[in-house]
Amino acid sequence: MRINTNNGRPIIMSSILFFSLLLFLGFLESCSLKPTIISPEGTWSYPGGAAEPMSMVFHSDGKLTFVGGFKKFNEATWQYDKKTQNLQIKVSNYDKSNNECGDFSSEEYSCLLYNSKTDSFECKWTSKTESLSFLGWNFLRK
Repeated sequence: MRINTNNGRPIIMSSILFFSLLLFLGFLESCSLKPTIISPEGTWSYPGGAAEPMSMVFHSDGKLTFVGGFKKFNEATWQYDKKTQNLQIKVSNYDKSNNECGDFSSEEYSCLLYNSKTDSFECKWTSKTESLSFLGWNFLRK
C-alpha cells in the first residue's frame, strides 16, 4: 500500500505556523507586562503642604539620604529582606522613642515604626506599596 504524503504537508505546515504564531504572541505579551517593583530604591517625596517639600532618596548601595527635611537623620542606611518583605531603615540622631502610624491596613501604604530591639525603623514592604509614612509624613514614589 502506498501513502501519498503530498496531501499531509499543507496541514502539517499550517499547524506549525499556527503554533509558532501562538508562541510569538505569548512572548510579546510577557514582554509587555509591567515589571513588579519591590525595592524602595529611588526617590520618595512629600510634595509639601503642612511643611516644605522633602524627599527620601534610597540609593542602590543601601544608603538613604533625606533632602529638604529630616536632614538630622542623614547617614542613614536601608535594607530589604525579600523573604520576610521587611524594610529596615537605620538613622542617626534619633531619640529612640516610639512613634505611631495611624490606623492604615492597606497593602499600598507602609508605615515605618521604630523597633527598639533592632534600633531601626521597620515596615512591611510589597510590590503594591505606593506610599511610605515616616514620622507622620507620607512620601510617594516619583
